[in-house]
Amino acid sequence: MSMRIKKHLKKLVPYNPDSIDYKIRLNANESPFNETKKLLNKIKSGKLSTQLEDNSINRYPDPSYSILLNKISRKYNVRSSNIVLSNGSDELILYLLMCLTGKTSRILTFDPTFSMYQILSETLNIKCNRISLDKNFDIPIGSTLKKIKEYDPDIIFIASPNNPTSNSFSKEKILEIIEKSDGLVVIDEAYADYSKTSFIQHLSKYNNLAILKTMSKVGFASLRVGFLITNKEAIEIINKVRLPYNLSTLSNIIAQDFFDDDKKYNRDIQKIVKERERLNILLKPYNKLMVYPSDSNFIFIKFSKTNSLYKYLQNHNINIKVFGKPKLKNYFRVTIGTKKENDLFLSCIKKFFNKNK
Repeated sequence: MSMRIKKHLKKLVPYNPDSIDYKIRLNANESPFNETKKLLNKIKSGKLSTQLEDNSINRYPDPSYSILLNKISRKYNVRSSNIVLSNGSDELILYLLMCLTGKTSRILTFDPTFSMYQILSETLNIKCNRISLDKNFDIPIGSTLKKIKEYDPDIIFIASPNNPTSNSFSKEKILEIIEKSDGLVVIDEAYADYSKTSFIQHLSKYNNLAILKTMSKVGFASLRVGFLITNKEAIEIINKVRLPYNLSTLSNIIAQDFFDDDKKYNRDIQKIVKERERLNILLKPYNKLMVYPSDSNFIFIKFSKTNSLYKYLQNHNINIKVFGKPKLKNYFRVTIGTKKENDLFLSCIKKFFNKNK
């Protein structure tokens, strides 16, 4: 008996995470700071042990997640009824596509950008229209507004700061897109903690605006905690299809602790920003490397011998991100690590260029 597979899925190109078999992982935009010991100490000292004891692992999590929702609402000055939680922000992208593509079944996004917008839309057989970014990797506003008028997309996904190009898009251009769109405009702020730009303050003005956030880039990638802030009607619809207990008890409790006191994590963010600027300066002498301005926890670099450098770094137990798409074949992305990790990366860069003079 053959499986009755949906035809459109046979051509789907999946998202394939990179290998984790490298000592220095500068490929996945994770925080380099491991909070496991700190959390274990909080459990041993009693700060988190009571919460864990009150939430037995043989029981399902609190389905309302009301405590965490209230903490997030206070931090961002929004109502808890305007927030929905998820098992990572990818889950919310899926829910948005499932629930809010009811008119044209078209979405609009940019190229290059986070690949899950396209992968998940194609999974659901929703048309994904992509607009190429300009030569500075910013939004070409003229052609974008033309496509909005032509396609009337149900959802527009904008990652700002953008992955993989590391830059924030023009605030004025994004606001113009929101004003000209009848569909929902989703600003993916996965990396906004590393920039000075957020659109949360515009939520009260625009009913068609949604902000997507994640804890994965600030030290909690393995917990899989994401959330969306948008209008109440959209939240209510998403909650109808949201899987029950989609956030584990452990993730819920640790996320609550994070929002109780995020000062330490803000210091970590500042350390990463400082290291990002240091790397930018120290890579400047290598004129064959074109290092783009970054508002993220990674840097985006153009280099004609990217594949050779990639293999050289892997041979030295360092992994960076390279891309399979033809238009990105000469680019790579480097996550900002600890100072020690960054120094090892810089040392390998120096050796590589000395070897390939």
